[in-house]
Amino acid sequence: MTQAQRKQLIEIDSRLSEEELGDRALVHAMVQLDWYGSQMRRTRTKYVLSEAGALFLAGAATVLAALSAPAWITATTAALVAFLAGLRRIVSWHDDWVAAAEARAKAAAEIAQYRLRGAAERTPERQRELVAAIDALVLDETRMWGRRRREKVRAEPAA
Repeated sequence: MTQAQRKQLIEIDSRLSEEELGDRALVHAMVQLDWYGSQMRRTRTKYVLSEAGALFLAGAATVLAALSAPAWITATTAALVAFLAGLRRIVSWHDDWVAAAEARAKAAAEIAQYRLRGAAERTPERQRELVAAIDALVLDETRMWGRRRREKVRAEPAA
């Protein structure tokens, strides 16, 4: 188990009551919810940094050219802009961010509905339903991710 996984489990543990910790279905759902949350934050950060970096460097290249900066500095800045443009074509952090946010919202809704049930209503059947709903969400999101990747690969030769 990695340090990040331990940290994740400790955080989940702190959000669950003693009674809920014994509910393996809820713990399973919370782990998935937490994963989608961290995935959402990571991809959003990558997206914002790549977009902001491209904008900043594109502006800087123009300013450097206007200031008659050494050619190698202007060329390097322009090359970085081209690199970021190419990177955006290869990876789709924005799409991944949106998909993770949607999956996290769906998982949170399933968990909220489950938690609204009293302890007596959290029968093994309801627990299996929660696990099935979360697993279906993970499978659907994984399939959509694969579909987005395949579509991106197919679109490349056309571009």
